[in-house]
Amino acid sequence: MKKILLFIMTLYFVGCGTNSRQMVIENTQQLQVRTYQTKEYDYPKKIVAKAGVFTLQDLGFVIDKADLQTGTVTATKLSKGATMRITLVIREKGDKKSTIRANAQYGSNMQIPTLVEDPEIYHSFFQVLDKAIFFEKENI
Repeated sequence: MKKILLFIMTLYFVGCGTNSRQMVIENTQQLQVRTYQTKEYDYPKKIVAKAGVFTLQDLGFVIDKADLQTGTVTATKLSKGATMRITLVIREKGDKKSTIRANAQYGSNMQIPTLVEDPEIYHSFFQVLDKAIFFEKENI
């Protein structure tokens, strides 16, 4: 009986162990995703944050929460049974520089949201944001 219990406990702990190689691969992938989720601008946080809100609205998102003081914006877009949720985090880097990170997830009502990892999605978002920042800066 003790041998069976010991065998079962060994299987349990071995099954719960994390492969260190897999952890390194996942961390590397997360860093890659972060590089195309993030962009730096030579504008103050206030301009970048407001332009971020306008960009999301232009792309058909509904703003769920926006806190310009902390630099966070969360928005949702519904489309044919699917939901896309995006969170923007804007940080100041000195007086005239800001960094913005966009983190998007999608899924249906019946599934757990999945991180959007396609660099083209983020590239398209930042292209629209670039224009919105220009308009905000020029008060257009």
